[in-house]
Amino acid sequence: MQFTPRTLVQAAVVAALGLTAATAFAKDGYLTDTRGTIVRSGFGLCWHTSDWKPEMATEECEPDLVKKPEPKPEPKPEPKPEPVPETKQVTTPASTQAKFERITLNASTLFEFDKAVLKPEGIETIDKLAGQLKNVDPKETKITVTGHTDRLGKDAYNMKLSDARANAVKDRLVADGVNAGAITAEGKGKTQPVTKPEDCKKVAKNRKKLIACLQPDRRVEIDITAAREVK
Repeated sequence: MQFTPRTLVQAAVVAALGLTAATAFAKDGYLTDTRGTIVRSGFGLCWHTSDWKPEMATEECEPDLVKKPEPKPEPKPEPKPEPVPETKQVTTPASTQAKFERITLNASTLFEFDKAVLKPEGIETIDKLAGQLKNVDPKETKITVTGHTDRLGKDAYNMKLSDARANAVKDRLVADGVNAGAITAEGKGKTQPVTKPEDCKKVAKNRKKLIACLQPDRRVEIDITAAREVK
């Protein structure tokens, strides 16, 4: 089976949702599981496929896009009952707690090795994510984009590369309509690796194999923190 850029991107999105290729299906512009249920993000937003169009919108996912039925004529008012003594009800104010979600994107999907320019499949991945973030209130949302590199190369170089990659993702999100004021981009260089030194010790002398072994360290993390009402 050959993998096209589209299938690679779909695989990246499926991985971010915690599904397997065997359990993800596309139906009428939405990503569904084996039961036919539309897959949702951590914020309850429906995931679109690349074929989604506004006319495919459903009441369940995009009620604002679905044409509402004409309102029924109001019934004639019933006779008012006799007034009763007024009683005061005490309500407990709603509290809020932070809703946090982290999306980790493989840098190999987004960029060429040692580069900070988004590849076509990287652009498509970010565009799909931006489609979901457009529906989030920017006043109540904080998005942090963090770039990470592997341990190859000098500290200063890796810090600069990771910062450039984080800002490339941020710029694409903003170009897609996500509020720039809600996004912060930063690079961590090689200071927060996923792999341990002993993990790649056996292939340390083979640069090609070492690069492959250190692949988990090369990533971009997108942290989304939003307020939600808790009753």
